[in-house]
Amino acid sequence: MRSPSSSLRRAQPLLGTFVEVSARGAPARLRAATDRAFGAIARIHALMSYHEAGSDVARLNRLAHREAVGVDAHTFAVLARAERIAQASEGAFDITTAPELVRFGFLPAGDAMPPARTSRGFEAIELLPGLRVRFARPTWIDLGGIAKGYAVDSGCEALEQAGITDYLVNAGGDLRVGASAEFVHVRHPARPELAVPLGEFTDRALATSAAYFAGRPGASGDRHPIIAPGRGGPARYEGSISVSAPACTEADALTKVVAVLGAEAAAPVLRRFGAEAWLLSTAGAWQRLAPRARASDERSAAARAMAAR
Repeated sequence: MRSPSSSLRRAQPLLGTFVEVSARGAPARLRAATDRAFGAIARIHALMSYHEAGSDVARLNRLAHREAVGVDAHTFAVLARAERIAQASEGAFDITTAPELVRFGFLPAGDAMPPARTSRGFEAIELLPGLRVRFARPTWIDLGGIAKGYAVDSGCEALEQAGITDYLVNAGGDLRVGASAEFVHVRHPARPELAVPLGEFTDRALATSAAYFAGRPGASGDRHPIIAPGRGGPARYEGSISVSAPACTEADALTKVVAVLGAEAAAPVLRRFGAEAWLLSTAGAWQRLAPRARASDERSAAARAMAAR
């Protein structure tokens, strides 16, 4: 005889948005399990916030160019995954774009002068034994392009550790679905009050990047916080980008890769991480980025796209 099942849906303000946790399972477990999920997400926020002076990110930005800095295992894991995606995309994803984000007003400047950035700035980050990190030169990092996805994954892992496998964790469009299918909608990039159906997902993560809330007008057109490292300014893309992957960490970061490289050059990078993407135009039309039939040189494709941008 199957045990009785119930559902619980809760939301809390975290990660600069509202995080929603929906879970189904044994009634006696749900409240404690969702508490654990929110606790795990809050911990990632505290560790990886650019704004909080005591976070691992803030300490690295202050000290790591002078000495090796010990960080939490979660922070170290995100840095390692960010490095892997940076290498695979030839630097299209680069967490050292914080100086540009400060210059464009997306991050606070603080009292210090932002360091000069160079192309492939991620290569200055040295991951050392003992969960220590050192920067080869003055560098500022921002994990805003990957940490939200990691926080979603952490919340899901907390639910699973509590015996809950049927869930949906959604952090402002970065989401992960558990054992039961969920139908997902994405905001219309030109009319964000409207929802456009995308499809059904099970045991999968999805992240969406668009400029409808983050964009700001500038002298040379709208600005948004997805920086194309090769040109030192916002990536040239329109509409919205949704990426599905096994984990939300990679889905979150890969939306930036698609924005910077464009659909053709991003396809082999997506394939490497078991991901696929959809572009939603400002007219509300979907374009699916399916894996290419024939493999090509991933590094050279990404390098050509970066040079062109």
